[in-house]
Amino acid sequence: MKLHVLLTVLMLICGMTIVHGHEIHLTDGNIIETGNVWKTKNKVKYEKYGGTISISISQVNKIVYSKSQKRRPAPTPGASPATGKDLAASLKAGLDPKTPVEVASLSTLSVKTATGFGSGFFITHDGFIITNRHVVRGSERQNKDVDDQFDKIRKNLSQHQQYLDQRQKQLSRNRATLKKNKGVIKDMAEQARTESDKEYVASKRKELIEFQKLLREEENKLKNEKKEYRTQKQQLDKQVKQFQGGQQKLARQHTFEIILADDTRLNATLYTISKKHDLALLKLDDYQTPALIPAMKNDLTQGQAVFAVGSPIDLNLKNTVTSGVLSGFRDNFIQTNAQIYPGNSGGPLINEAGEVIGINTMKLVTRKFEGLGFAIPIDIALSEFSAHLR
Repeated sequence: MKLHVLLTVLMLICGMTIVHGHEIHLTDGNIIETGNVWKTKNKVKYEKYGGTISISISQVNKIVYSKSQKRRPAPTPGASPATGKDLAASLKAGLDPKTPVEVASLSTLSVKTATGFGSGFFITHDGFIITNRHVVRGSERQNKDVDDQFDKIRKNLSQHQQYLDQRQKQLSRNRATLKKNKGVIKDMAEQARTESDKEYVASKRKELIEFQKLLREEENKLKNEKKEYRTQKQQLDKQVKQFQGGQQKLARQHTFEIILADDTRLNATLYTISKKHDLALLKLDDYQTPALIPAMKNDLTQGQAVFAVGSPIDLNLKNTVTSGVLSGFRDNFIQTNAQIYPGNSGGPLINEAGEVIGINTMKLVTRKFEGLGFAIPIDIALSEFSAHLR
């Protein structure tokens, strides 16, 4: 039973009424309901899903406090939530990692978005998360590929429509010819006097009946093809609408559900997006988190063993690891033959010590090369987000 259905049933059984909390009205038109909300200098913080989420005050239009509930004060600095404060300890205790790679996987997580899933990882112990920009905002290249595919299907459907129209015109002409020939044969029958004339009329009538039968079959066939065309067009229109709607939702999304290695689900806030690189920074507030240690750039060597960690939960490949070697460097990317699954984008590329050397990305995977993966060097991400990762 889905969660919201279960909650509704429980409320009905217990005779409860739904009590609405405070409302945070965002500048994008969305409304967040919460039982507790408070302001700091530059942030608005609120409790949701068992944790505390913070958003920039610039994203908030107004806060409407519930009259039916007492406004609770902001939590005391340093106070722990009821549960799950020290995620690093709980993950380690629950999953008992044995190797540096397994320890590193504790910092890897799934990022759920309006259009799917991606991966990410904790880079600081106070909850900062690095992922790919295209995970939280979509890939321009992928969007273009989808648009191109839609255009190709539209073109094919348009050509098929023209073909059906031409068939319809031809069948209409055949139907008119049939009607005309029926009149001619009727006149011939009325004028037939000899047996030979009557036999000739009978043969022509037989030909006409056969022609009429074939024409009816072609008309029925055309009718079915038109029905199939309408179905395909409706499916295309639906897919385009769903895709565009998903992209619009993704463009407005600022809070993302993250799924940790032990299936704990929390909510992280989008902090910033890189304009130059395929990088984004999320933040999980009020939790102590595990974090990956960046590898030293000078220690990277061609041929060293590397591991791509990702959590494509929609493919049932949560917290998976693939191995390979550092193949080389290409246009400020680390090139590796470690397999990167769809949904692994945003996950870490680590060395044998469990140190992160890069952020996996599918952006430069090309059809010209098979089995190549690319990762953005971690030092680029640290430099890009240096104002936040202090």
